[in-house]
Amino acid sequence: MTFVSFDPSSGRVLAHHACLSGPGLEQCLTRAHEATLDWQQVTPAERAALLFRLASTLSAKRESLARELSLETGTLLADCLQEVERCAEECAHFAAHGQAMLPSARSQVSQLPLGLMLALTAGPAPLWQCFRLLVPALMAGNGLLLKPAEHLSRFVTLLERLMVEAEVPEGLVTPLRISKEQVAGLVADSRIGGLAYSGERKGGAAMAALAGAQLKPVRLELVQADLQLVLDDAALEPAVESVLNSCFRYRASWRQSEGGVLITPGLAEAFLELLTARLAQLHPGQPDDLGVELGPLAKSGQREWLERQLREAERRGGRIRCGGYLPDEEGWYYPPTLIEGDDPAMTLFPAWPAGPLCGVLRVADDAAMVALCRQLPPDGMASIWTQDRARGEQLARALPFDLCRVNPDPYHGRHWPPHSDPAQRPALKEFCRAKTVLVSA
Repeated sequence: MTFVSFDPSSGRVLAHHACLSGPGLEQCLTRAHEATLDWQQVTPAERAALLFRLASTLSAKRESLARELSLETGTLLADCLQEVERCAEECAHFAAHGQAMLPSARSQVSQLPLGLMLALTAGPAPLWQCFRLLVPALMAGNGLLLKPAEHLSRFVTLLERLMVEAEVPEGLVTPLRISKEQVAGLVADSRIGGLAYSGERKGGAAMAALAGAQLKPVRLELVQADLQLVLDDAALEPAVESVLNSCFRYRASWRQSEGGVLITPGLAEAFLELLTARLAQLHPGQPDDLGVELGPLAKSGQREWLERQLREAERRGGRIRCGGYLPDEEGWYYPPTLIEGDDPAMTLFPAWPAGPLCGVLRVADDAAMVALCRQLPPDGMASIWTQDRARGEQLARALPFDLCRVNPDPYHGRHWPPHSDPAQRPALKEFCRAKTVLVSA
């Protein structure tokens, strides 16, 4: 098997990389297991020192790392620069506070590392996805085998180089180019103590099934629903700006969340007219152009699949207000697209394809919104737009989602959630197992 890396802005091949052979994988696994056993004996202060070195290396290499990420993923350079910054901040945070998050060694209940962990990532912001798992796992005393998405074969080399430059002990963090069949074999290996996955729900379900068969702990971070609920009395400008950010500017090449709009009839036409006008000003361009707000799609074939989904929605009565065509140009670009309708099937609800797409579904009232949202998993989020705060709060409490916001500031954290939000960070104990020591008199 050969992994091929492409430049999404042109479609040209960047590199070919061979899949790791069976003996090569065994060598990596043995080295990683031995490095992990050594790392478990290291003091928290030494672990923190390593994370500080990683933070320093990320900051020093910010420009070159961002350009490498942008080249292979098609993500806008401005977003990649923020991604590298956020990874550095994550390292510094756990280095400074990680030791206080765990009980002392002499407490009755202590937290021990899981051991060598296998982490799979498949989604946008690949460096951030890796570091969200890597940083707390290292601080907890674990080692990691990292398997990025298959279309990011150059990214493996970037990670390897980064670990060397930060003086991470050899084998402690090992990026891998391996097949899905090899993943199943690794999960079953007794040297793997825990699993982690970040990406789409289908892949998460497969990983959970593999982990369950081996009775191994698994940490899942899955794609979430991210809805915009616009009521008749909403302030139009901030609601439109929020949709632009969540569905287009933020990770339009390969969204981490699945998002769309539910809107009541009174404001629907005015909302659609303003959003259409704003989308007409949103032109795709080269990812390394800091003035561009929309880059190419991330993977080969992704825009053709998006095109097929839109044609099916049109067949069912969906109305495309802008975009919605396969461009005849170099690279994997797709125009910003707005589709609306009165029936879920017309707007691809509830499974919006990843890409520069927004589906606007007209619904009768608040109760209809709640009924539709109950078709979605509860680990999603919703932004409710209304000038009646009591009505907004009542609707938020009726929705099934874990996070509901009434009139959030659409300009704050335009591409990323706020850095200071503790809910955005995983708990260190998720990468540990509890050990209890009881001493009788």
